[in-house]
Amino acid sequence: MAGKATVFVLCATMLLAVTDGSAQSRREPPQERKSAPRIVPRTTAEMQTPGFWISRIKNPDRVILTPDQIIELNEKNKRRGTTFTDVFGNPYSIDDVLESRDSIGIMYHVEDPLAYTSFSSDSLTFRIERQNTWFRESKLFDRRGMVMEDDVKQEILDNTDVSSIPRRNVKPRYGIVVRHTLGRIVPYELPAGRRSAYITDSVQAGMVDFGQPVAILHVSNDGRWYYVRSEMSFVWVKADHVALGDPDVIRDYIESPDFIVATCHKVPIYANRDFSVYMTDFYMGARVKLDDMADDGYRVTYPYRKPDGSFDTATGWVKADAGVHKGFQSFTQRNIINTIFTLLYRPYGWADSWDERDCCGTLRTVFRTFGIYTGRWTTHQLHASDHVIMFPRDTPNEKKYEFLGGCEGGNCLVGNGGHISMYLGEVDGRHYVIHQSGYSYNDENGERLNVRRVNVNDTELEGGSNIGQWTEITTLKP
Repeated sequence: MAGKATVFVLCATMLLAVTDGSAQSRREPPQERKSAPRIVPRTTAEMQTPGFWISRIKNPDRVILTPDQIIELNEKNKRRGTTFTDVFGNPYSIDDVLESRDSIGIMYHVEDPLAYTSFSSDSLTFRIERQNTWFRESKLFDRRGMVMEDDVKQEILDNTDVSSIPRRNVKPRYGIVVRHTLGRIVPYELPAGRRSAYITDSVQAGMVDFGQPVAILHVSNDGRWYYVRSEMSFVWVKADHVALGDPDVIRDYIESPDFIVATCHKVPIYANRDFSVYMTDFYMGARVKLDDMADDGYRVTYPYRKPDGSFDTATGWVKADAGVHKGFQSFTQRNIINTIFTLLYRPYGWADSWDERDCCGTLRTVFRTFGIYTGRWTTHQLHASDHVIMFPRDTPNEKKYEFLGGCEGGNCLVGNGGHISMYLGEVDGRHYVIHQSGYSYNDENGERLNVRRVNVNDTELEGGSNIGQWTEITTLKP
C-alpha cells in the first residue's frame, strides 16, 4: 500500500520487514562469527607462555628504569611535544591524531586533577559541546542493533545541561573513584556502536581506575553523572562511583607510600579476614593503601562513598595469593612480560568497554604496575619515551625490520595511530608481538577468523600488528 507502512512482526527469531510503499528493507541476522584458534598461524604452544620469551633475553632481571628515572620520565611526558623529525630527517607531526582524540575528551598529557583550582567556563562549555556534537552527528546503533533516533539522542544531550554552566570560571569539586568505572563521551550508560552488529561501544572513552582522583567540573541535569577531568581525560562518569572530599585528604590517601598494586586483570577486596564478604574489585594498575601483611593476606584501606556522597575509607582484606605487588614492580623485562601474559586471551573491549581493554588500554595498565603513567591512546604511548623511531607507513618492511634490530622483548612498543603492540622477540627469523587484537584474518582456506583477544602472533599476520601498518618503534629506556 503506497504511502503507508506495514509492519509484520513474525516472532523474536524472525526478520522484521518494513514497507514504506517505495522500498523494502530487511535487517539480515548477523553472520556467525568464527573465532581464531588460540595458536594462530606461525606460532606454537610454547610461545603462549611468558617463560619462552623471558628465556631468550640475555639479562631479563636487569633494571631498565629505576624508580627515580620513572618519575623523571613521567615528568617529561607531561610536557612532551607533538612535532618531531622522522628517521629520514622529514617533519613528523602527531597533531591530527591528538586532535581526533581530544575531540572526544581523551588527552595527550597526564595531569593531576587535584591541582585544578578553577576552570574556564568557556573552555568547559566548548568541551562538552564538542563531545555533544560528535554524538549528535554520529550514526549510532543501540543495543538492539537499531539506529538511534534523533529524539533519543536529544534527550541524552539535554541531560548534559550545558546552559547551566556559569559564565564565570568554574570552581571544581574534588573526588576519588570508588568503583572501577567507565568514562563516557555523553551521560549515557548503554552501549552504542557505529554498526548494527557492533563489537565496539563508540560512546566509551576509556576506564577511570579505582582510587583515581578527579576534578568535578559539571553535573548532569538528572544529577546521576559528573563531568570530570581525570588524569587522562574529560569524561562523564556515574556520580555514585565518585566520593567527594577535600583535595588534601584525597591526596594523602592516593600518595600513601604503602600500597599494593594489581598485577592481573582484577583483584577482589573483602570486608572480612576470612574472605567471605566481597566488597569490590580493583583492576590491573590500580592501587590500594596497604596497612599490614600477614601469611593469610593483606589488610588494606580502601576508599568508599558514604550515603551523603562524601569520601571515607574502610578496612578490607586481599588474599595472600592475589595478583598484587607491594609497591610498584621493578621495571625489568621479566616483570613486564610476566605481567602482560596474565592477560593472555582476555576478550577485546574497545576503549575498555565491558570492563575489558583494547590495545592501548592493555599496555597503559601494564605499565602503571611499574609507576609509568601514559595517556590512554596508542599515539600517547608510542611517544611516551625519548627513544622513538618514526617513519612513513609505506616505508618498506625490510627497512622497518632494520629499525627493529637490537630491540628486545618487553620494553619495546610498535604500532601507529590506531594500534599498538608489545614486541616479544625474534624466533627463526620471524618477529613476534603480544597485543590486544580487535582484528581478524583469513586462514589457509580463505575463511575469516576473529581474534579479538590478547594474542601472540608474528608481525606478518593480518591486522594492526602487521609490520606494514607500523609508523613508530618505541623503546622505554634511559
